[in-house]
Amino acid sequence: MSRNLAGSDMPAVTADGSKTLLSNRYAQTFHSHKGAVTEARHVFLAASGVTRRLATKQATHVLEVGYGTGLNFFLTADLALQSGTKLHYVALEQDLLTAHTVQQLGYGQYLTSANLLDAFFSFRAELPDNVAPGTHSFTFEGVQLELIMGNAALQTLQDSVFDAVYQDAFSPDANPELWTAGFFKHVHAALKQGGVLTTYSVKGTVRRTLASLGFEVEKLPGPANGKREMLRARRV
Repeated sequence: MSRNLAGSDMPAVTADGSKTLLSNRYAQTFHSHKGAVTEARHVFLAASGVTRRLATKQATHVLEVGYGTGLNFFLTADLALQSGTKLHYVALEQDLLTAHTVQQLGYGQYLTSANLLDAFFSFRAELPDNVAPGTHSFTFEGVQLELIMGNAALQTLQDSVFDAVYQDAFSPDANPELWTAGFFKHVHAALKQGGVLTTYSVKGTVRRTLASLGFEVEKLPGPANGKREMLRARRV
């Protein structure tokens, strides 16, 4: 898929000063305009328990639905590198942004590992602009990233592997195939017992679908100065 379908080349500055992009395919930004980094740290890393796990040196397996700009991965990997904890990160993505496009977002200022982004950009630059379906692996010290390219709804996931799922697809209205009972059934099976899915969406249909599959669902306060609520769902 062309870069223009994946996202605009013109970064947008969000309320906390961090940048995001507009997806031309879905006509939505990749992150909240109220704060891209703030949302990532609060909704995905902290609420999922990943921040705590990495700080206490627990090897962690994360599944991200919608890799996007890579912000959630970079922040998570940076925490793992800080604590010297192993991280296995699997991301489902249809259109991978080019290294040049992501470099414009300036995410390095939010990371303590200066070499992480450079290593990733070298990896990305070795791939074609239009990345073929399949798995593409990136390893940096104790961090392993598996980018699974293609239609996320059609991917096969291992059962009982993940400690956390970042459900960061575009909204249920724009990208409905990644919010269905059928898709969430596979995600539920892929989580370990007690594993957690977090998402920015609190839409009623999403809550009811997750609950119907056996998730323990709760609303939590959203990030500071951002969306009022977010969702956490635990496999019980």
